[in-house]
Amino acid sequence: MNNKMRNFKFIDSHAHLHADYDSRELDKAVESSCLSQAWLLAIECYDASYGFAGNKQVLEVAKRYKGFFIPFGFIDFTQGAEQVDRLKDAGFVGLKAIRPLENYDSLKYFPIYERAQELKMPILFHVGIISRKPQKDLTNPNFSTGPTRMRPSMLDNIAAAFPDLKLLQGHMGIPWCNELFESLWYYPNINASVSGLVDYKWLMENLDRSTETGVPFVKKMMFAVDSRYGVKGNLEFIEDNARFLKMFFQNAGMTYRWGQHADDYLFNNAHNFIKEFI
Repeated sequence: MNNKMRNFKFIDSHAHLHADYDSRELDKAVESSCLSQAWLLAIECYDASYGFAGNKQVLEVAKRYKGFFIPFGFIDFTQGAEQVDRLKDAGFVGLKAIRPLENYDSLKYFPIYERAQELKMPILFHVGIISRKPQKDLTNPNFSTGPTRMRPSMLDNIAAAFPDLKLLQGHMGIPWCNELFESLWYYPNINASVSGLVDYKWLMENLDRSTETGVPFVKKMMFAVDSRYGVKGNLEFIEDNARFLKMFFQNAGMTYRWGQHADDYLFNNAHNFIKEFI
């Protein structure tokens, strides 16, 4: 392994915690030579059998490993804006949005976003394709079962209405990558945490593009895996994904400008995004 592959650092900007986590596996993650930080997103919209940790467990782990695991609290779209105050007071840094009852940009949810802006809490929105969990396995039968209420362009209305609210497109918004492109190009407060189903051809063709104000797309996108910490073998899987992305930049990006920005994509962009909130 060459020195570039041995000495790199990365931040996992979209992660979860297994409800039945093994503390020894969390210790291994913290002791990793290349993983610098992981943002833990609480999930409370699935049946307990799926094993996703909710707000309570995510916060407990984040406080135990302060500065390494960054806690994002689950937005319950059946509740109002007062939940944002509770999550902030409890110690959450950001918020996680997924499976709304209505479109993300419904005016019904604007008080939530307004309060998040006031309290300086970034929001990571799941956008695009989503796991095909049946309605019976959701904690509320009205939660969205498909991606149509979670399109990337729905963040445009939110970004315009609340220009000081930092928004993250979680994943690539497939099958609406063109909407992701438009959001990144026009709205300075929208960035992307790329994980899950990744269109590498799209990345190759678009990482060199620039926003309306001249910011390269490669400076607005950040690495993530969307895996669960605390499970045996998952740390190795996460590190392997990071090494692949490092090689992707070095090899596939050799003849592109974006090929020189692996450290930005893997570490710097996420570090610069989150540092004002922690």
